[in-house]
Amino acid sequence: MTLIRALACSVVLVIALAPTSGALAENTSDHLQDELANAAAQYQLALVQAAAVQQQGVLSQENERMIAFLQSEAMRQKELSLSANGNAIEQVAATLANAERAQGDVNARNELIILQNKAALLVAHADATVANALAQNRPEEIANANAQSLFLHHLADTITSVLAETNMNNARIIAQNQADAIHGPALANQANGRAMAAAQLFAADQILAASQLAATSTGITNSVKAQAIIDHATASLRNAQAMAAAGKGQ
Repeated sequence: MTLIRALACSVVLVIALAPTSGALAENTSDHLQDELANAAAQYQLALVQAAAVQQQGVLSQENERMIAFLQSEAMRQKELSLSANGNAIEQVAATLANAERAQGDVNARNELIILQNKAALLVAHADATVANALAQNRPEEIANANAQSLFLHHLADTITSVLAETNMNNARIIAQNQADAIHGPALANQANGRAMAAAQLFAADQILAASQLAATSTGITNSVKAQAIIDHATASLRNAQAMAAAGKGQ
């Protein structure tokens, strides 16, 4: 009798547990399917997020290039301004320096004219003295007048040659010094402007080159971020698929 009762209890227990095991299997399968659906949805969302990250990278790259371009153009404009200002100042100074040299030539000609007039007066005086002595017919005075005339003619020749050349050269040297004083600083300023302009141009090129590197770096960084998002979602999806497949096989 005891054996029959034990067998009956076992049958009842099996029957009682049978629906519970089925419900558990069903619940587990539904949960795995939900996980799979969620992983698939997360994967699609990851694709959208990755695309957004990539797009943000493109915008950042364009922004880097645009900012660098504007900065570079500003520097190039400054470079043109520095160069143009230096050239303009040099041209004005060159004109003034040429005017000084021209004035030096005028002064040199005036020096020659002045000395020629002085020489002419000396010669005229000497000739008049000789003529007067001859008119008086006094040999001693004639000899003295001829001696004075010879000296004054020689002096007049010296005045119109050596002295005139010296004074003319001095006038030109003074004018050249004044021209150099005007033109020299302008040439230095022009050279300085060109050097600064070259520095501005070099800096502008460096900014463009740096922006290209920054844009490339931004693109790589965003690509890595986007790929990391996709890789994570892909791994989650594959894990959910594997678990769902394993659940079906049980």
